[in-house]
Amino acid sequence: MSNDSPDNPSADYEAMKEYWTLASDIMGGAKRMRAAKEKYLPRFEKESDSEYDNRVETAPFTNLYGDALKNLASKPFSEILGLEEGADPSFMELEPDIDRAGNSLHVFARDVFKNGIKNGLDWIFVDKASVPGARSRADEAAAGARPYWVRVPAPSMLAVYSDVVDGETLIVHARFLEEKTVRDGFGERKITRVRVLERQPIIDDQGKTTGYTPARFGLWEEQEDPETKKKVWVEIQNGDIGIGTIALVPFITGESQGGRFRIKPPLADLADMQVTEFQLESNRRRVQDLTAFPIITLGGVTKPTDGNGQIALGPRAVLYFPPIGETGAFGKAERIEPSGASADSLRKDLAEHRREMREAGMQPLVPQSGTLTATATAVAESKAQSAAQAWALDLKDALEQAWAFTAAWLSLDPESAPSVSVFTDFGVGEDSAEHMTVVRDLQRDGGISMKARVDEAKRRSILGPNYDYEADKEQIIQEVPGDDDFTSEESGAI
Repeated sequence: MSNDSPDNPSADYEAMKEYWTLASDIMGGAKRMRAAKEKYLPRFEKESDSEYDNRVETAPFTNLYGDALKNLASKPFSEILGLEEGADPSFMELEPDIDRAGNSLHVFARDVFKNGIKNGLDWIFVDKASVPGARSRADEAAAGARPYWVRVPAPSMLAVYSDVVDGETLIVHARFLEEKTVRDGFGERKITRVRVLERQPIIDDQGKTTGYTPARFGLWEEQEDPETKKKVWVEIQNGDIGIGTIALVPFITGESQGGRFRIKPPLADLADMQVTEFQLESNRRRVQDLTAFPIITLGGVTKPTDGNGQIALGPRAVLYFPPIGETGAFGKAERIEPSGASADSLRKDLAEHRREMREAGMQPLVPQSGTLTATATAVAESKAQSAAQAWALDLKDALEQAWAFTAAWLSLDPESAPSVSVFTDFGVGEDSAEHMTVVRDLQRDGGISMKARVDEAKRRSILGPNYDYEADKEQIIQEVPGDDDFTSEESGAI
């Protein structure tokens, strides 16, 4: 790929691309994993093409990686994510449709969080539609122009470069793919574009970078050269970025691997375990097929010469054996039952591997308190922070940075950007049921209310996030036999 092409990826991108492909294939389910064939299901030695193709086509796939991802990604969103009280009305107006595609802040943030966990990072780009002929921001407002957010998936972010100026980290260059499919007559056509965001360095007489120019953008489109019929990149639009800076915010969940945006995703090891699970499950299925049916041996019988020489076997098949010459002896058929030891061993290996995967998938929810005694752990658990809680707090920080850029687009002081309320009280240890016994006893002894007990059960996922305490209380009253006029206010048990 030419370095002059805007779609040229950075070294950070290239380092992470293989994992992104793996994660995408896993989330694509059995069809995608099977389509990759030998990439995930190696061929057995001396296995014929037909045997291999049949094994791939029937390979089962249990997506434990996907289950773990969905579970982790749902945690901060069991309560509505939104702006805290006191936010400027200008921000409140944007929250219900933050991306101009009908998605609220809650829905938008949920997608950022889930993909950030899957890919190791995700991006929020804050932009504002330009209005041709507008001479002021008042003209833009009158025309309905408004800031909006764009979620840029990590596999679309081709390159990002940053620099530190006066202690502040600035993104000075970024380029990302923008692809869409449009109707072309009775068919469809894909349009591939790359948006380039750029700030040029300001260099003094000593060759030192002292700052950067205001940001500009360029929009490049891949087109077909009418003469050569080859694909070429054409800049179709460019201009200044109104707020003078690159309004791009990273949300990072993984660990740095030698570059700021070269990240090891938190579920990378689990993804590798998922490939092993796929192989183990396929092997178990194959061995089960080979050992589930008996082998028939025929003694004293000459192989038929007519047809293909095969004998039909099955629940309604009958075998006839004529006498062997003048000896009076008859042929015989015997059934050999293959041992199921190998299938049983594979079944146990698969079950153990799945158990390890489920534990690995839950690990980000376990509070990291260090090495503590059992008593100290029980006391400190509520203060400990799990990896998933840390991600939720990082999401809050990323969203608030995006609101600061939004404030700049609205000609407001970035300091006026609103705070975002993100639910983080979901990190729970493995002994939740044991601790709930303590909570129950506290409630029964009058130390806490029933409402507090229910809230604690919800926090520990013993009750679902949509459990409605008040509605259930009324339902309990209705199920109590007796006086129809009995009300919840008269109940001392609730």
